[in-house]
Amino acid sequence: MTDRTPRPLRDLPDATAPHLLDALTASIADAMYVIDHEGRLTYVNPACVTLLGYDDEVQLLGRPSHATFHHHHPDGTPFPERDCPLLRARSAGETVRIEEDWFVRADGSMVPVACSSAPVEVAGRRGAVVVFRDVTARRVAEEAARREEAERAQAQEVRASRARLMEAGDAERRRLGRDLHDGAQQRLVHVVIDLQRARSRLVDGDPATELLDAALAQTRAAIADLRELAAGLDPSILTNKGLRAAVESLTARSPFAVTVDIPDRRFARAVETTAYFVIAEALTNAAKHAGARAASVRVRAGDDLLTIDVRDDGRGGADIAGGSGLRGLADRLAAVDGVLEVDGGPDVARGGGGTHIHAELPLSAGS
Repeated sequence: MTDRTPRPLRDLPDATAPHLLDALTASIADAMYVIDHEGRLTYVNPACVTLLGYDDEVQLLGRPSHATFHHHHPDGTPFPERDCPLLRARSAGETVRIEEDWFVRADGSMVPVACSSAPVEVAGRRGAVVVFRDVTARRVAEEAARREEAERAQAQEVRASRARLMEAGDAERRRLGRDLHDGAQQRLVHVVIDLQRARSRLVDGDPATELLDAALAQTRAAIADLRELAAGLDPSILTNKGLRAAVESLTARSPFAVTVDIPDRRFARAVETTAYFVIAEALTNAAKHAGARAASVRVRAGDDLLTIDVRDDGRGGADIAGGSGLRGLADRLAAVDGVLEVDGGPDVARGGGGTHIHAELPLSAGS
């Protein structure tokens, strides 16, 4: 009966073991070399020859390993043999594993390697076997990951900075709106009252009557202008009653019919403010530039996003790159990780097709 019990390499016939060992070491992808007690190379496998940039194992065998390809650091400083951790397996019988080291190739270039060194008996004395692999791809991947993380952190900081600037701008706009309402507008109201009192004391036919009537008309017009300006800077109804009420108030003054479909609920201040200005800019463009006769506003709140769709039946042709208003909206949305899409109509050349403005912004914006 044939004995099929596996035997260690040292028990195989002398004519077979070296050939089997060569075949095994030649077949592995990792590079490998063996040094004797003096640190000289006694064996190198094909992967080792190739990775170190040599043409043949003869160029390496018999040479001291450290002085051949481990003699200096990547920055050019010398690497003394006494400090080499890979030789400790030979000198102290320790097994050493190194995640990243550097070997010098035949042409003088450096290759990053991960390696391990273990003691082994060579010709009756303690030597070492070293297995190593090229980790260039791993380093490139790690560097790319670090760079991507740095770029991501930088992008997040840029977005956070833009959001802070936007919030600061909104706060300043609200302050200016309050100042106009409580300051200049109130003073002008008092001027109107005083002019009316003065007008009531004049008799018909007095030459000053015409002047006072003109002054009253101009003052009332100034008050209307201030109210319009203050509403654009700080629509107080948006702060007090929310997006739906603010848009309904806005469209009540529109020169064309606007249908409004907005949930009657409150959102974060940054969300409501951004959504309001998207809608206001879209309707302003429809009135001033598109010659629209009707428009619709639709807002939907999902689990994470608020979507806004404003459509008009005007001549179309709207383009983010074509005007500062839409560019400003795109920047405002980008500051809160939102997006703006503009469809100027499929038949712009013939002056039709209408405009569809679509915006999305996270409901967590500003929180």
